[in-house]
Amino acid sequence: MYTRIICAIGLGSRERAEHILRTSYSLLAPGGELTAAHIVERFPAGQESPDGWAISMIGEAEEKLGTLCRRLDIPAFIHVRSGPAARTLLKIAKERNAELIVVAAHTSDIFDRIFGSTVDHVVRHARASVLIDRIGEGEDDD
Repeated sequence: MYTRIICAIGLGSRERAEHILRTSYSLLAPGGELTAAHIVERFPAGQESPDGWAISMIGEAEEKLGTLCRRLDIPAFIHVRSGPAARTLLKIAKERNAELIVVAAHTSDIFDRIFGSTVDHVVRHARASVLIDRIGEGEDDD
């Protein structure tokens, strides 16, 4: 059991978001602190701060995460930020003094092999333990 967990949530699939949030909550010690984090990465070229689109996406993501946590009856702090996904997630984990970071893996594609994936970067650079949830992967391998 962990007292401070960061749960990285993508908002592409409601089922995956629910699964990873439930998984994270199940690992939380009584009285522990769960943080649901989502990162908005898109910026116009050469711009370091969020544009209007990113700001609206941050608000929408905060609303969706809050609704999801309430629906599942899972108390969590909501952190939605903009920036490079891996670095921003690691920054949140450091600020929250996380003991565990829970991330979902996806099937690797050519871009992951060339540039590396967010999960790879988090695993290599995290000060906390990292749980990689492989929901949906390998289902056809049997």
